[in-house]
Amino acid sequence: MAEESLLSAGMHEDGSLLDGLCFALPIEMTIEVVDAVASELRKLISNGAMNLTLDAAQVENITTPGLQLIASLKKTLAARGGNLVIDNKRDSFIRAFSDAGLEGLLK
Repeated sequence: MAEESLLSAGMHEDGSLLDGLCFALPIEMTIEVVDAVASELRKLISNGAMNLTLDAAQVENITTPGLQLIASLKKTLAARGGNLVIDNKRDSFIRAFSDAGLEGLLK
């Protein structure tokens, strides 16, 4: 799972250049994989990452632990003066945030 995640530099879905790192989320963002993803993200933050883009193109299923991880990541980066952007969101990804009342995290 975690080894399927991708860290790269590139562009946002609107074509604008990234000003930080891009991390590709796995197909499943469920309790079974969230700890491994969180570990990878903690490494990035501990190495000084301030601005991070999550590429959600592959995400087919996201449950409460995945939502909580993204909410926590956004709060952590904001507290450090950084920013979290989520690109390539599928309708089901957006719906999961909306159903949880967390659609504000996607802006």
